[in-house]
Amino acid sequence: MKKMRTVKKIILLFWLCTILSGCWDLREIERMYYIHGLGVDYKDGMFEITMQIINFANVAKTEQINQEAIQAEVATAKGKTPDEAIFELYHAIDEVVYVGHLQVIVFGEEALKENRIDEVINLITRFRDTRYETWVYCTSDPVEEFLLVSPLLERSITLTKMADPLNSYEQSSFVRPISLRELIIDLNEPSSEAKIPAVTLNDDWKNEKGPSESIKFEGYGVLSKERFKGFLKGDEAHGIQWVTKKAFRGQITSESKENHKITIVIQHIKPKITPIVNGENVEFDIHVSVSGYLYDFKENIKSDELKEIIRDKVKEEILTSYHAALDKDIDIFRLSEVLYRNNVKVWKKIHTDGMIPLTEDSIRNVDIIVERMESGRKSFENTVE
Repeated sequence: MKKMRTVKKIILLFWLCTILSGCWDLREIERMYYIHGLGVDYKDGMFEITMQIINFANVAKTEQINQEAIQAEVATAKGKTPDEAIFELYHAIDEVVYVGHLQVIVFGEEALKENRIDEVINLITRFRDTRYETWVYCTSDPVEEFLLVSPLLERSITLTKMADPLNSYEQSSFVRPISLRELIIDLNEPSSEAKIPAVTLNDDWKNEKGPSESIKFEGYGVLSKERFKGFLKGDEAHGIQWVTKKAFRGQITSESKENHKITIVIQHIKPKITPIVNGENVEFDIHVSVSGYLYDFKENIKSDELKEIIRDKVKEEILTSYHAALDKDIDIFRLSEVLYRNNVKVWKKIHTDGMIPLTEDSIRNVDIIVERMESGRKSFENTVE
């Protein structure tokens, strides 16, 4: 009897094995290509899609990578739609392409000007494996070049400034990265414009083999749901960081009373914008709380003088960015959204398509509060007297 039960169990086990699917439909990881970056442009009525596939052999290594191994391959194809262009790329690929590791999207200037970003976002977000934490950028340069840049010192290509922007953002918060999720939210808000980091290529670095290219953040490209409004770069963009929440660290360079150049590091940036409503006339007060750190200077200098320098320079940069943006019909500090969230009744009366009218005088006050000054030592006196 016991023997019969054993036989029945064995037969049942074999029968179950025949109906279990297991992992037979899964693909082997070495039989797939992994997309890490996409470049998107639009020329002569055609989409130009550049696909970057990467070699994962060096990704998990903490030591220097194998410099003989090719880190990335890129290819570009054209199509009347983004999907058609991607299928053109599929025709020349040996393996199945996996999009779950897509980390970077770079939009060319023409794609933004022709208002073709929605079609690309629709395509990307309809892939089931796509992650919404993909980082988004824009550029005036050829998009293909950014997908061929490796980090300095030949580190893994997954550690470029575009693929891992938060790593360096804490040290310098000049340009705040934006994810695909944040971009979609901004473009769906009635009173919002999306600030997409603008990138360019920098060839200042050199090694024993010659120049090394790196990626540089130079400002923002500003996009509304209806159209691309243009770029704010360099000095035009510098004041944006002081009115950006989650900004960590920046710097200003100015002159002391003795006409010596000094650079002050600004940290603990806490901005607040308050709408001042008088009937249907709306003005705004900008309050920014910061701390200053001075490490290099030529003469003995007082803390009060440094605080005054910070107040003047930060205020100047904020107003410079505001006026440069206003000339391009950009609400760079999202003042329309501030009013919407503080006084929706007035916002409803004066807005047009979600945006309120702004003028040179819409910012009433810019108040910079310097909480403290530090020098890294006990005083702001020269090391060498």
